[in-house]
Amino acid sequence: MGRFDDRVAVITGAGSGIGRAAAQRFCREGGRVALVGRSPVKLDRVAAEFGAEQALVLPGAHEDAAHAAHVAEQTVGRWGRIDVLFNNGGTFDPASMADTTDAAWAATLAANLTGPFVMSRAVLAPMRAAGRGVVIHTASTLGLKPIAGAAAYSVAKAGLIMLGKAMALEEAAHGIRVLTVCPGVVDTPIHRQRPGIVDDDAQRAFLAAIAPVHPLGRVGAPDDVASLMLHLASDESSWMTGSVITVDGGIVLV
Repeated sequence: MGRFDDRVAVITGAGSGIGRAAAQRFCREGGRVALVGRSPVKLDRVAAEFGAEQALVLPGAHEDAAHAAHVAEQTVGRWGRIDVLFNNGGTFDPASMADTTDAAWAATLAANLTGPFVMSRAVLAPMRAAGRGVVIHTASTLGLKPIAGAAAYSVAKAGLIMLGKAMALEEAAHGIRVLTVCPGVVDTPIHRQRPGIVDDDAQRAFLAAIAPVHPLGRVGAPDDVASLMLHLASDESSWMTGSVITVDGGIVLV
């Protein structure tokens, strides 16, 4: 028996990084997943590991309200329920506030804040009908403590943290728990959006340089975050809601 036997999760950003790790772990523990993301090829690779009985591929932009509604409809149509939403999809387009264009500002907030909002709204009806559910947002330590050169991203993630708290307060009466995870620097493809990181060697060099900034001396792996997310999604954390949890090697302390 797995922790997530007969449970159904919707996971955004499921084609790589933390989202992929969470999907793999959820399925290995008996769950079923609706995989959401921009790349059908990446989603298909994840789905191929588990087959159609456990994985449903629903490519598209998670910030598109119509697509979010479609994801909820298709997931309930396939499995009859939605137990967990992992709001993991997002983008990182680093720039100072002065250098952030209107388009970049709008795109960053759409991917990192509006997307989790519309996805959360889309799953509320089936979760309320069941009288239970868990929504987990992937924010960032930059939503708690900004750095220079990431203004829009920091604002979006700070907003996501507050969205999680507001949702937790509003949905507790419906049996829905809402939690927010704030990772530090994790070895995922999102770093390819940083200036100058154009290949695997450049990414490895960046991660090696940033590792000592973390008090624990290393950057995170996707499984470091996925492990926490699955604990929060399980009944083991049934008395937790509204919490904001860092999983960051201690970087928020420095």
